[in-house]
Amino acid sequence: MKAMLYADWMNFRQTLKSLLFMIIVFAVAAFMWSGPSFFCMIVVMVSIMVPLTLCSADKAYGWDRLSLSMPILRRDVVGSKFVLSGLSSVLMTVVGCVLSAVYCVIDRTSVLMENINAMLICEAVALVLMGIILTAAVKWGIEKARYIMMACVWIPIIAVFLLSKLDFPKPDLRWLNNVSGTQLTLVALALIGVGLLVYLCCYAVSLRIYQKTEL
Repeated sequence: MKAMLYADWMNFRQTLKSLLFMIIVFAVAAFMWSGPSFFCMIVVMVSIMVPLTLCSADKAYGWDRLSLSMPILRRDVVGSKFVLSGLSSVLMTVVGCVLSAVYCVIDRTSVLMENINAMLICEAVALVLMGIILTAAVKWGIEKARYIMMACVWIPIIAVFLLSKLDFPKPDLRWLNNVSGTQLTLVALALIGVGLLVYLCCYAVSLRIYQKTEL
């Protein structure tokens, strides 16, 4: 596993500057215009980029086929990508929380706990998306995984937009005003648990698929 993690890390390092640039751009935009919501976007966008980068590098160098013929454990090949993607997502969540704390010092009207809860919810979404992307990449290849990723992101956005334009009765969300910060934190942690469970299930499915894959 250590060897596979090192190999994936070396591939990931090639795009690290681009990801850092993305983080800086989102952070600057957050501080100048949009507030902490951009920090949540950092968590989701970078989390999506990591598995796509790892699988794209494997495809570019032919490692996705070569690894099938080498005397290495297939669970290490799959596991290293899930571990590295998960760690990078957790790191981005920590970075987002730190940036939110800095923002709250600058803008006294911003509530830190609300920002952290939003970050945790985005981390849960990121875990689900990463699991789907990695499973799709193992099953159908990175090209189709990109389309599936775009569908997972854009279909809900388009659906919400269309529903907002249609004459559907809008749900009464005033009850959210009575939800305490502690309750919201518990909900966010519960969603993290669900996201982690989905991520682990995606790993199990990906491993099963990869073990049956032939050259």
